[in-house]
Amino acid sequence: MDELNDRPDELAAVRGLLSMPGPSSEAVDSGRARLLAALAAPPQAPQRAPEAPQRVPEAPQRAPVRAVRRERSRRERSRRERSRWWAPVRNGLIGAVSAAALALAVAVPSNSLIDLSPDPSVSASAPPTARQILLAAAVAMATAPSDGAYWRTRVVTGQLILSPDRQYVIKRQSVREVWLTRKDSQRDRWTGRYLGAQPATPQDEAAWRTAGSPRYWQYPADVTGLGRVSPEALVESAPGPPQGGPHRVGWRNADGILTKQLVSWRALSTIPSDPTALRAFLVTHIARENGAYVGRKMEAELRESCLEIITGLPVSPEVRASAYQILASMPGMKPEGAVTDPLGRAGQALSYQVMRDGRLTDERLVIDAESGLPLATETRSVSRADGRVVEIGSFIAYQQIGWTDEGPAQ
Repeated sequence: MDELNDRPDELAAVRGLLSMPGPSSEAVDSGRARLLAALAAPPQAPQRAPEAPQRVPEAPQRAPVRAVRRERSRRERSRRERSRWWAPVRNGLIGAVSAAALALAVAVPSNSLIDLSPDPSVSASAPPTARQILLAAAVAMATAPSDGAYWRTRVVTGQLILSPDRQYVIKRQSVREVWLTRKDSQRDRWTGRYLGAQPATPQDEAAWRTAGSPRYWQYPADVTGLGRVSPEALVESAPGPPQGGPHRVGWRNADGILTKQLVSWRALSTIPSDPTALRAFLVTHIARENGAYVGRKMEAELRESCLEIITGLPVSPEVRASAYQILASMPGMKPEGAVTDPLGRAGQALSYQVMRDGRLTDERLVIDAESGLPLATETRSVSRADGRVVEIGSFIAYQQIGWTDEGPAQ
């Protein structure tokens, strides 16, 4: 990733493709034709200026040996110059060329998992592919801050659930913030708050008013089809009081591969940053935890592990960038274009399917193309409320992920 960091112009061009409008079709066709012709042509030696005529010697002489050697040396230098110019392209480090001529081309070091080259069959005006979005995020992520006094995460979790009478959708949210430090675990802190619940859309608000504008909802023992809500749960519309205290559970996450156990700072430092080595590392841990999966099941577990790294673990920017590269090499992720996440922020969305409770579930990852940071992960499914087709599900929106010198309020 250091090689990529040395090329800020290319990084800006990569990110710009995801945020700027595409060029006209005429500009695309003209520029693409010129560029492909230039790439197809063999490198040409620079033309020499015409030499002044030399005086012909009066008497025949032998060919000047030193002049011949100088000419050979000049040609060799010219060849080396052309080789040095072309070497980055040949080795896979392709500069970000005009967006009017090529679709996004992100280059990675030659020893990494993914080898990229321009695809002349793809128009630069076409929407970016999932691979392009993920690799652009990898490039942007490599420039993120790599150190600080605290690793800070702030996430908003939410659920879209049907009301107990199945007439409208309710959106409830909570926020949680964590500060972790390598110097003194006694200084690890967390804060959190229940943010309340309300109808999800204007249509839901109208149905809620028709139902009497309730301020809380008591759920039955059977919540089948209502969404992610516990049996007999009491959901209140009013926010709860702020909470907080010492944080003592490390990165424990019952659903995670890497975070299923308490993870030490020493263990985190052993996670490799090279994409190929990282993939082997993750596959080994998945097999150790859940058995030697193969095929789609292993792909699903590998995807989840990469998302763990990107969205939560305090690892280096290089490790998180490599996790994006692994995702880019995997099938099954589809671009959805520009969207807004549950907090209203603009980003690029990628959809995929995971196995939840024995059935396939549609999930979505929203990425900020400028920074490479994940904005949200979402799970959605279709249901019906008062005869309307609605969406229910859950989401995690990431407001803060990374190193900071700003500590928690005491």
